[in-house]
Amino acid sequence: MSSDELHNRLAVVERELAWHRDLRAIEDVLTRYSRALDWLDDAAIESVFWDDAEIDYGFFKGSGKDFKPLLMDLEHRVGRRWHFTAQVKIALDGDMAEVESYNFTIAAEKIGFDESSPLMQFYGTYIDRFERREGRWGIVRRRHLLVGGAFVPEAAMVGEFAELNQIGEADPRHPEFRRLAS
Repeated sequence: MSSDELHNRLAVVERELAWHRDLRAIEDVLTRYSRALDWLDDAAIESVFWDDAEIDYGFFKGSGKDFKPLLMDLEHRVGRRWHFTAQVKIALDGDMAEVESYNFTIAAEKIGFDESSPLMQFYGTYIDRFERREGRWGIVRRRHLLVGGAFVPEAAMVGEFAELNQIGEADPRHPEFRRLAS
């Protein structure tokens, strides 16, 4: 193999590696979003949305700067919460990316089990635009499209399932909370 061929192959590998790094960095932002909400990590949400982002959840239309505290206030008022993002599709274009992903959210009014309070479930799609600024990816535009929702009775865990670990109050003071570096 000639020196030129080797340099060309190396350039291709470097481009592919950079592409995969960008994909992973964008997926990490989506994961950070869910973790920030689930653990009530106010600091982590700051690295998800750019302050000048255009946000449209229907109930809120405005900037990322105004959305972040409102969103975290909503989450702080819920006893338990769980956010899941999957089926992420990313179209990279330099320092911009169009991203679409599905979300599933479960929320409960109470921290502990309560048969009288149903679990709220929401299903939807995030239509996002990401932008890399100073080497870091963040959401610069998000529109949430709700597909549906449901109130589901919570079932008491009985028998062997009653021994499962319960999360309790989930916030950065929780003994299992870890600030995972991205």
